[in-house]
Amino acid sequence: MRTSLYSILCIVVRLGAVMLFVETVTSFPEIWRYVPSEFDSGMRGMLIGFSGAAIALSFLLWLCPGLLARLAAGEASREVFESPVAPKDLQFIAFSVLGVVFAINGLIGLVTVLFHIALSARLGDVAFPALAWQNGLDLFVQVFQFSAGIGLTFGARGLAGLLHRLREHGLPPVRSDEDTGPPLP
Repeated sequence: MRTSLYSILCIVVRLGAVMLFVETVTSFPEIWRYVPSEFDSGMRGMLIGFSGAAIALSFLLWLCPGLLARLAAGEASREVFESPVAPKDLQFIAFSVLGVVFAINGLIGLVTVLFHIALSARLGDVAFPALAWQNGLDLFVQVFQFSAGIGLTFGARGLAGLLHRLREHGLPPVRSDEDTGPPLP
């Protein structure tokens, strides 16, 4: 496969956009819960604004990764080099790595929440199930992030194939140099 630093950086920028989106969406409920009620309107409005801006930025980076990639690569973005890795496989690897990162973050968060619940149950007079019910949103978010990470890791090949099919839908099949044959007179 012929590729350039620019195309690889575009993949990295899109990977960062997905990470920004997922981290914003999964951390919003947890942050919302800890905003003090006496600062309800201003702080919660600011939280909604910053979260909305982060989501908008993630969509902008997903749709236009070339702006940031060209700035990062500079003149090296024009250099083309050969790579034994196909673009579909490179995207598969990127999604797999993203899934592993989410799964590890979810597992660490889940262990942290369970540790806090167990410590609170041990030090206080509240039973473990009652504390688990009170912290149900935190547990749900961490289990969801862990599950989504595992799903993305194991489903990365299918997701990369789906994106590849969507991108090439309606286009004529790709012809390689070997398929062209001799030039016509």
